[in-house]
Amino acid sequence: MITPSSKISVGEPTKTQQRPAKAPAIPLGDEAKRRQRLVMGGIGGAALVIALLLLVIFKPWQKPAVKLGGDVTKLSEFVGAGDFQKMNFEKREIYMKMASAKKDEIARNYSEGRLSLEDYQKSLLAAHLGKRLDDMRKYFAKPMGAERVKYLDKLLTKKETKKVAVDHDPAAKKIEDEQDLLKDDAAQAAEISTWPSDVQGKYKEYTEALNERKKLHKEAADAKAAAKKGPATATALATREKPAAD
Repeated sequence: MITPSSKISVGEPTKTQQRPAKAPAIPLGDEAKRRQRLVMGGIGGAALVIALLLLVIFKPWQKPAVKLGGDVTKLSEFVGAGDFQKMNFEKREIYMKMASAKKDEIARNYSEGRLSLEDYQKSLLAAHLGKRLDDMRKYFAKPMGAERVKYLDKLLTKKETKKVAVDHDPAAKKIEDEQDLLKDDAAQAAEISTWPSDVQGKYKEYTEALNERKKLHKEAADAKAAAKKGPATATALATREKPAAD
């Protein structure tokens, strides 16, 4: 007869039972170790390749392009950075035209100390070339002949009117004089030399046509000034030569 104390629970090991010991690890042979190293090296190499690809794609060392219509200070810093020169011409032209549209704000930022002299100078160059490129595009959009001449006359008249206004505004005259001192012909020539050959050709043709028309405007202005001075000079001479009344 089986008494309660003699019952043994089925499926539950007794205290005296021991679990089977784990089999000892079999040491890897030389060939297995070599394969393990190859696998680990392959994984490391793949990770390195992926990391390099991510660096090439995202280029964290470059300044991100400024958003169109964004902060003017960032625009000035961007067009003055080396990464700007690495952009293709079409993109650079957009930013140069943007700098032209924001030229007054760029000058104000510099006067308020929010822009370095170097960035200011490079921004002025970008603004100047942006304006020239915009005018050039509009010039060649006109039919050859009288329409293009008329357009050049309009540009020159507008510039002459602005000059008269600036000459009568001491603050504006000071800013213009400062900007003239910062002009860098060598930097301008270097920038133009990076443009596509067809753009360089059109720019040269446009500049020559503008300069020729500017020369005619100057000759007309000089002749007009001389005509005004002529009668006054003649009257002054006649007055001096007239004998005094007895």
